[in-house]
Amino acid sequence: MKEKEIKDFVKERYSKIATKEDSSCSCCSGNGMAGIIQQAKAVGYSEDEIKSIPADAIFGLGCGNPTALAEIKKGETVLDLGSGGGIDVFLAANKVGDQGKVIGVDMTDNMVETATKNAKAGGYGNVEFKLGEIENLPIEDESIDVIISNCVINLTPNKSVAFKEVFRVLNDGGRILISDIVTEGELPDETRKSFQAWSECTAGAMEKEEYLETIRKAGFKDVEIIEEHFFTEKDLDERLVGKITSVQVRALKGETMSKDNKTACCGESIGESRKKDLGCCGDVVGESRKKDLRCCEGNEVEKPEENLEEISECGCGCGGEFPDQSLIKNPDKPKNMASPDFFESFEKFAQAMGIVSIGYTQVTPELINTEEPVYPNAIVLTLEMGKDIITTPPGPEAQKLNDATYEKLGNITYALSDFIRSNGFATQVAHPYGSMVGFSQLGEKAGLGWIGQSGLLISPELGPRQKISAIFTTIQNLPLTNDENHSWISDYCEKCGKCIKACPEKALIEIETCCGGKTIEFIQKRCIGCSQGCTYCIEDCPFDEKGYQHVKDKSDRMNAKLAAKKTRSCS
Repeated sequence: MKEKEIKDFVKERYSKIATKEDSSCSCCSGNGMAGIIQQAKAVGYSEDEIKSIPADAIFGLGCGNPTALAEIKKGETVLDLGSGGGIDVFLAANKVGDQGKVIGVDMTDNMVETATKNAKAGGYGNVEFKLGEIENLPIEDESIDVIISNCVINLTPNKSVAFKEVFRVLNDGGRILISDIVTEGELPDETRKSFQAWSECTAGAMEKEEYLETIRKAGFKDVEIIEEHFFTEKDLDERLVGKITSVQVRALKGETMSKDNKTACCGESIGESRKKDLGCCGDVVGESRKKDLRCCEGNEVEKPEENLEEISECGCGCGGEFPDQSLIKNPDKPKNMASPDFFESFEKFAQAMGIVSIGYTQVTPELINTEEPVYPNAIVLTLEMGKDIITTPPGPEAQKLNDATYEKLGNITYALSDFIRSNGFATQVAHPYGSMVGFSQLGEKAGLGWIGQSGLLISPELGPRQKISAIFTTIQNLPLTNDENHSWISDYCEKCGKCIKACPEKALIEIETCCGGKTIEFIQKRCIGCSQGCTYCIEDCPFDEKGYQHVKDKSDRMNAKLAAKKTRSCS
């Protein structure tokens, strides 16, 4: 296949999409406007973002939301590669303001014309759309602060030349945030040689490590994947399932930014503010933080205070009611028995949307907080919390990242609810930010992990760094698990206690029981996790620092030594 032939085919298809002659609408979306909007939500666009831009700018062509991760600032100049109808250009324009500028480059006349009309309709005076190719950008040297792209570079036959062009036009100290499709494993030859597969983002996808190395060779530093998940779509060739991944890649041009020099919310480096035991904006962290007691050493017992705020279990759910935003209505006569093929298809679809682990259980009274679910059968879902949330100090920026993750999981859950309903079953969605049920407790009952002293679910895949949602359904033959293989976590956490000492607000306290033992109480009103995005209890957790298996191996060795010592003392 020749480069020109590939480009001509891709240009023709996307020109038809721009004029709505091709209704299949993308490498990544479903048919119809409702499906396009649902897909946009699932890959990371919020309801507010979608409402803030012209509707005709949304084609459902993306595999991520680069504007949400690029940290675009007022006054910056932003370039969008493969700008399509203008969705990311308009979102970036809202961020840079009147003093900034956003340029969209697309290789099809019809897309540039459509986007320009959308800009006029939306009254955008700080945007410009240009006809051009990524391998030969119509942009001056070192004139751009931020470059974004959404599921486009995979369409480019010569990615090495493309990233060199990107490097050329970017200012020194500038950054890129690229949402794209890569592969992990060999694709069939017929896929690689298919023009249709090229236009659908699969044939041109590069192997993941090769993709990252291509960016490095173009001159970029600090190249890292900040989000990734398996990609799929309806009727995807089974040979491709699990081999195609959607990634969000960030890289810098010029000086690197070490962790120690990242700025905290008050202008001080994060490293320094943590060393001084200061919270956000100079508030002194509690004395328990300063004592720096190590894992498995004795923990001081704190007496409960007079008139202590309401004590509760961590959900985590932070509260609030969320109307069901599933697009498909529940069937009038829902089915209640699902086939093994259904579960296989559902799990593949969920993993492609970014879901890390899936569990099945039944809702019992002790799991219910505010409202009894309509259906007692629960599908439990987890989504990874990005490391950027963990490294950002408590404050508005951390809360923004935290809320975005909750919203993303909520949108994915609605999309999965639609999948279930489209197969004839009824559902009820429990939004991850809601308070219908105790999500950590539900996840533990579904066998996804075990609850630590922080009240958070600790799972093998993610430790405590996850958000949890649930779908209640009429499906009665869920593949229930009754896995207690993670119960050892309780004993380890009792000896560790790092999360207790890490909490700057003393939301986790040790209380002596009547028999001389200890119990951990969580004080909901003190926790600033849902108001300021605080994650210190996660950051200091050995399961997040070292990983589940490392901690498990350490625990097993400790227990083996104790058992051996006990055996010797008895002999």
